[in-house]
Amino acid sequence: MKIGVAFSGCGDSALGAWAFADELEKYSLKIDLLSVTSLSAISSLLWSYGQEEGQIRKYMAGLMKSPSWEELDFTLAPKEKGYRCPLAVNSVDVLTGVSVVYCDQLHSDAWKLKTYPLAGRERQALLSTLSPYKGLEPLCLDDMLLCDFSVQYGCPCFPLKMAGVEKILSVSFCGGYQPVQVAADSLSLLTGKNSDLHYSLPAPKRKRIARIEEANRQFVREHISEIYEKLLF
Repeated sequence: MKIGVAFSGCGDSALGAWAFADELEKYSLKIDLLSVTSLSAISSLLWSYGQEEGQIRKYMAGLMKSPSWEELDFTLAPKEKGYRCPLAVNSVDVLTGVSVVYCDQLHSDAWKLKTYPLAGRERQALLSTLSPYKGLEPLCLDDMLLCDFSVQYGCPCFPLKMAGVEKILSVSFCGGYQPVQVAADSLSLLTGKNSDLHYSLPAPKRKRIARIEEANRQFVREHISEIYEKLLF
């Protein structure tokens, strides 16, 4: 049974999105492809590449305090042992609606979908998906203006379907006060209904990164029976 997980949203709970995926794996739920967009993409990529928990926490805390493109200048850990799980980072061109997916496992020649390898383009992939988090402008790349995929299409589930996964869990880390972010959350909720299971996590009351991560882990622990039922049977 191939299982895919889709993360979207730029609420503060997305700062600890990696902990949600990590807790799933602690409960022996293997993720065959993790499809991410917006703020959730950052910690998910660092986790997927094997960064230590403390380093992820430190990096996300810095990003929360002073979000900027420069904050995305990080050094990835060596990958001799491979990735924790395959990753697809999603964005969309605000001018044309063309989807852009950075993933080493997918390829498409469709005119409304551009695919790029993720390896070697990690920073570019994250830059393309972060806007409009905290007012960041879309990234100009190859005559496109790229931003959070969910602004246009909601949950990034279609890369999972392209990869042939059989069960999909989608999670929206809701939050953000700009109208475009509120609309993206609503669209993620709507499209999430096409998943086998969808959760919307509200913004946490306490904004310390460690507390956010633990809240995400606790959510998985409280819902693991339902997750097993929907994804494994």
